[in-house]
Amino acid sequence: MTAFTPSLHPESMLERVALSPWQERRAKDLMSSQMDKGLSIARIAAECSLSRSHFSRAFKKNTGLSPRDWFLQMRLDKAKALLGDSILSISQISLDCGFADQSHFTRVFTRVVGVTPFSWRRTMARPACTVRLAPQSLHAC
Repeated sequence: MTAFTPSLHPESMLERVALSPWQERRAKDLMSSQMDKGLSIARIAAECSLSRSHFSRAFKKNTGLSPRDWFLQMRLDKAKALLGDSILSISQISLDCGFADQSHFTRVFTRVVGVTPFSWRRTMARPACTVRLAPQSLHAC
């Protein structure tokens, strides 16, 4: 009969794959604050005191997405917010969200969202002005 070794138990191995709360928070904070700059998975992993491969597996276990996919989704969410709530050009939004250029942004946005950034902005943006009826005439902003 062999002795039970807790470190070799499959369930304890799975628990060790997950990020601790501080590591997940640090990784997400780093990705959020460095969105418009080049950021490697290796650098994020190092900030969390993990190897790149261990960090990637653990991050996916915690969030359900790979670090790359989570980062992309965050960048696209910010782009949607800027498209809907700002007057920034699509080109400026693409740079602010960390895309190489407007063309790259448009390709990725269209592939993931299903419509171009321009079309999304046109259909999802809040109206800048509403028409209201006054007693004597029709006023528009």
